[in-house]
Formats: sequence, C-alpha cells, structure tokens
Amino acid sequence: MSERAPAPAAPPLTFPRARRLRTPGEFKRVYASGRRFGTEFFSVNAQPNQLSCARLGMSIAVRTMGSAVARNRVRRMIRESFRLHQTIVPAVDVVIGVRAAARGAAAAQLRASLEQLWQKLRQGSA
Repeated sequence: MSERAPAPAAPPLTFPRARRLRTPGEFKRVYASGRRFGTEFFSVNAQPNQLSCARLGMSIAVRTMGSAVARNRVRRMIRESFRLHQTIVPAVDVVIGVRAAARGAAAAQLRASLEQLWQKLRQGSA
C-alpha cells in the first residue's frame, strides 16, 4: 500500500494586524494622496505602500448606515471579502467608505460590488 504525499498547503487567508490601517495618520495619508474611485455602494481611496501586501481601512459613518448592527454587518462583509481577495490586491493601502445606497442593498449586491472593487485595484485603476 503506497502512501500519498500531502498536498501543498495554501497560505492561510487571515487578516492580521499588519494588514490593517490603524492610525489616523495612515488614514490621512491615503485620503490626501490616494486615488479615488468606487461603485454604487462603496467608495475607495487607494495609495501604493512600500510593503509587500495590501492593507485595509474602513470608514463607515453612522449617518450612512444607521444602527451599529448594520455598520458592523457591513464591516464584517468588507473584512471577509478583503481576506479572501488579498492575494490579488497589489501592495496598496485601501480605505473603503460606504455610500448611502448600501443601506437598503442585499448582501449579494454588496459582495458583488466589493468583488468589482478588488478587480479594479488588481487592474491598476487605483
């Protein structure tokens, strides 16, 4: 009976602290000199960084999404989408904002919109 060699493990798709924008200065730098684009539900500011990976920051206003439950739901969705697509996103600092249209949107629409954003970043639209 021959034993099979284990399949090579894919790199873990985690979201560690090193992949997050955390300080106000990091957000200000992206807002000041980053390129802007977006979709119906999200706005994006992206600025190339000197790291080997992309970093994510989120700006979700109370006026835009309303309750903490709705804001946190969108935050979780953005984080999960970034986590799954981080291998295709170039080395940029990304700040994602949520537009008012997202309040009434279905989860599938928001995920599709995030997919479009990652593809735009990949193609260099940022």
